[in-house]
Amino acid sequence: MDQQKEAQPVRRARGLQRIASILDAAETVFARMGYGEATTHQIAAQAGISPGSLYQFFSNKEEIARALVTRYTEELQCVYSTVFSIEAATLPFSHWLDQIVDALIAFHLAHEAFHTLFDAPPSLEVAGLTHLLPKDLQTHFELGFQVRAPHLPAEQRRLSATMAVELFKSVPRRVLQAEEAERKLLVSELKTLLLRYLEPYLG
Repeated sequence: MDQQKEAQPVRRARGLQRIASILDAAETVFARMGYGEATTHQIAAQAGISPGSLYQFFSNKEEIARALVTRYTEELQCVYSTVFSIEAATLPFSHWLDQIVDALIAFHLAHEAFHTLFDAPPSLEVAGLTHLLPKDLQTHFELGFQVRAPHLPAEQRRLSATMAVELFKSVPRRVLQAEEAERKLLVSELKTLLLRYLEPYLG
């Protein structure tokens, strides 16, 4: 009995590792082929496992997509907790914006399948998850703006946050499509645009 209890955490850890490897593989396949063309067999092959092993953890492709979006959400929460913390929001304004842009662009570059699932959610449940992401980013922007400029009217905070979120919904797509040299230029332009727009309110 004691041996069985000792083995449980090991099996659980292995299961979590296998799930992570399946999600990593799914991200690669979705980014390369799109969700509609991808199959569970291709995801299993990318993960280096049999389809049967994949089905021990996920019943179908939609479950994988849902788990992947959940992982994106959790990772973004970690990013937000860093770049929108009270400490970060009190940095010199340009430094704070640099942190936000660099962190969010890094997330998009690391997760090329994000926009595949965000732009065309494969189910209502996945759509419900992706629909919350821009709202969550807007909430964090508004809170950060409130820390920096408590005098700013709530309506202006909302409008400024809305514009910032719209930029982050569109510009990362262009960055992903660009070559390395142009990526740097686009990121620099995004920082300049945000700085010039927001500094009169928050600088």
